[in-house]
Amino acid sequence: MKIDKVKENEFYSKPFSFSFSSLNRLLFSPSIFYKEYILKEREIKTDSFLVEGKLVHCLIFQPEKFDEFFSVVPGKVPSANIKKVLKSVTLHTDVPVLAEVEDFIILDSLKEQDLYQSLKTDESRVAKVKTDDAEEYYKFMCTTGKDIIDNDMLARCKDKAQIIKDNEDIMLLFDKGRTDFELDTLEVYKEQPLECKLEAHSFGLKGIVDYYDIDHEKREINIVDLKTSGKSLVDFRETVDYYNLWLQCAIYCKLVLASHEGIEDYKIFFTFVVIDKYNQVFPFPVSQQTLMDWAHATSLVLVEAQWHYQERNYTLPWQFLNDKIVL
Repeated sequence: MKIDKVKENEFYSKPFSFSFSSLNRLLFSPSIFYKEYILKEREIKTDSFLVEGKLVHCLIFQPEKFDEFFSVVPGKVPSANIKKVLKSVTLHTDVPVLAEVEDFIILDSLKEQDLYQSLKTDESRVAKVKTDDAEEYYKFMCTTGKDIIDNDMLARCKDKAQIIKDNEDIMLLFDKGRTDFELDTLEVYKEQPLECKLEAHSFGLKGIVDYYDIDHEKREINIVDLKTSGKSLVDFRETVDYYNLWLQCAIYCKLVLASHEGIEDYKIFFTFVVIDKYNQVFPFPVSQQTLMDWAHATSLVLVEAQWHYQERNYTLPWQFLNDKIVL
């Protein structure tokens, strides 16, 4: 494991808040957390499913911000591997036109990604990158700073968003809405960035909550998280466990409670709304008992995170450093 005390000290010189993804990364592999969040050597992620998920969220919750977040290229978006290469290229040159980028930069990026290394000549490798579609993508990437999509992806995501919008039961969860009446007791928040300190820990928590509302008359909080899944609805229960989505749920509950005064005794309702690879959509409510169980499990996770953070030990997951594992 690569250790860099200078970057480590720089990391610890500033307050840090765990997001769900960074905390999940710490649980899975502390050494990867160290590499990505302390050394800031994060892997370039250009997977289309990540962009599609963001796009569906935008179309549902913030359609007015589409042009702020996305650029549509006239051709096809390149493959994920080529996108990684192009992103790497931008880190080594300011040239805004792909055709004018020196070949050695492209070749170094291809080698870094271990792509097309079986081809016999450098010319054939470069030709795989300098295509018309890649040129358009590169131009948009250099000039817009937005997520880049093509018309096929936009059409797919619009279909998913429309299926969700056509489901009245789902939209009742997403769109209760406030009235203009100044004494309205309902507060509604969409794609809300939240951050809070934790009294018992040296770090905080942060996250962007898809949707939540606070009904002061009923003394209730309704939190909804939209998931676009590459699996079937029938697999979602396993997905919750495999990807630790229970941890995300508990973090969001903590964030909402900590971000508003006078709601600590309100009852929380949490729902995962899932649209699967077959465009089936279904709400999965979380029971009150399960919410309590997940909150307790999360408190134990935060103890583990505190140990790693305080001891500056990111070699192995907590249980391998503090317990004797016997098979």
